[in-house]
Amino acid sequence: MIHGRPITAYNVKQLRQNIGVVSQEPILFGMSIYENIRFGKINATRAEIEQAAREANAHNFIMKLANKYETLVGERGIHLSGGEKQCIALARALVKQPTFLLLDETTSALDNVSEKIVQEALDRACKGRTTIVIAHRLTSIRNAHQIYVLNNGSVIEQGTPETLMTKEGGKYQAMVKRQQIERIYHDTDDIMSIQKATEEEEKSIIERSRLFSDRQVIDMNKQSSKSFKETFVLLRLLSMNSPEWITVLVGCIACVLSGAAQSLFAFFFTKAVDYTALVISGSKLTQRIRSKAFACLLRQEVAYFDRPENSSGAICARLSSDALSFQEMAGIQLGAIYEALAVSWRIAASISAAEAFFDLFDRKPAMDNTFNEEHELVNFRGEIQFDQVKFIYPIRPTSIILNKFQLNIKPSQRVALVGASGCGKSTIIQLLERFYDVTSGRLLLDGIDIRQLNIHGVRSHFGLVSQEPILFDLTIAENIAYGLENVSIEDIIDAASKANIHQFIGQLSQGYETKVGLKGSLLSGGEKQRIAIARVLLRRPKVLLLDEATSAMDSQNEQIVQEALEQAQMEDPSRTSLIIAHRLSTIRSCDLICVLDNGRIVESGTHTELIQRRGAYYKMLAQTIYDDQ
Repeated sequence: MIHGRPITAYNVKQLRQNIGVVSQEPILFGMSIYENIRFGKINATRAEIEQAAREANAHNFIMKLANKYETLVGERGIHLSGGEKQCIALARALVKQPTFLLLDETTSALDNVSEKIVQEALDRACKGRTTIVIAHRLTSIRNAHQIYVLNNGSVIEQGTPETLMTKEGGKYQAMVKRQQIERIYHDTDDIMSIQKATEEEEKSIIERSRLFSDRQVIDMNKQSSKSFKETFVLLRLLSMNSPEWITVLVGCIACVLSGAAQSLFAFFFTKAVDYTALVISGSKLTQRIRSKAFACLLRQEVAYFDRPENSSGAICARLSSDALSFQEMAGIQLGAIYEALAVSWRIAASISAAEAFFDLFDRKPAMDNTFNEEHELVNFRGEIQFDQVKFIYPIRPTSIILNKFQLNIKPSQRVALVGASGCGKSTIIQLLERFYDVTSGRLLLDGIDIRQLNIHGVRSHFGLVSQEPILFDLTIAENIAYGLENVSIEDIIDAASKANIHQFIGQLSQGYETKVGLKGSLLSGGEKQRIAIARVLLRRPKVLLLDEATSAMDSQNEQIVQEALEQAQMEDPSRTSLIIAHRLSTIRSCDLICVLDNGRIVESGTHTELIQRRGAYYKMLAQTIYDDQ
């Protein structure tokens, strides 16, 4: 019921125009920040978009970017941190000034500083409108007028935060207490000052990054704009169609007969043979073109897909419509070429499509994952070293992500990276997985430069659980075993048990054969994350990479999964772990904790050592405790 009327009585389109939704996993498109916010209100003015960004506390970080609101966010917002993506998603919801605001775990993926910023924006946004908040972090709903505690689809408690906290033995009170960590009562000092690089050094870095980016863009443009004036596109196309030379020959003979035949029967017969033979030939060519194009796409480096013209939508269009254009050239139109030697505008379009595909076939990726002459990583011990690493995303040449980054990780060591959103934590994992190569400096695995190693070999030693788990529209068992062959159900169940998801799966009517839906849409965030963890544990990686692996879970599930991850570490004492965390309570037992700011480590040590120093980590922890009170 809305305003006393059943929800079915409202027009769906008008109803949704009055509802703003910010979900747990923000969906951004491979466009500019401006266009992503404008999706909330197509006719929004520039002033309205900037005002929405200010309300979402996104304006300040946007203005620090080189292209400001015109900055491309990449496919699914890959160039932004989790906090930045969430701020833009909130701005998109606010730009249409909704009557109802639905917040589904909006701050679950944010660090404490970013959470506080977004929470302040949410508190302002909630004024004057009805707001429904789904939350695991109970600190984010302390200002709610009413709180409903659900269990198995039923409301078991309701009331104001104050009322529920006074209810001894209540579910809400128990949940709040579970989320509280030990108090820290010492006054904190100001955060340690971070020495900035000199202006000359920064200018040098930016200049080198621009040169690097320009060289890469020039190389990419050389590949993409290669002239075909000296290349006989038609001959090359025919050479690819050579396996069907017999059918092409039959079609051509039929064309000759068609031109010479006088009788009506001969005309129709030869046309039928002409059409059938050349259509078969063109269809096989189209299939071959698509297969080769897809294989070439799999070889490209990640930076190739950062470009707008290589987004997933553009690539799908290229494989579907452009590939069909080949039939205009090599199918029935081939007969027209031989008969009349006349090329229509559709043939010209086919040549243009052929040029685009041949451009892709000829392009040499900056990182070729099919190149097998590189060294294999044999007997990998799990030692990782970042040696004076600098990194700039090719698509954002003026933004320095990592600057003289230095980190040594010993075999079997558990290392945690903490810091505000956008400080470069997730970038470190992308470099380890070799989605990108370092701009300068060296990244060493067991003392060997990662650029000298086979990409497939490197990635086989890493197990990644990311902030936004990727599941496919398959069964739970198939998702856990994804990427591996001949996996027994016993191994799948064992991995699920270690990830503390087996009991949940056993309660489903179809068990491990249950479909998870597109991108895991039929599961909760915590359930998806645990399936992703089970998939990683099944691979038995030498290095475990956890990028906010527990950010989407409530405190109870977080504790369960945390125990599973610690058990996985104990199961293989030689396994190296690199953990990115916003919740500091999950990394206390790590061997080394590194605090990042502006692409550098400003503080490192064990939990106890960092507390004693009363520096940046101490202040972050104290802020967490203050927010939990």
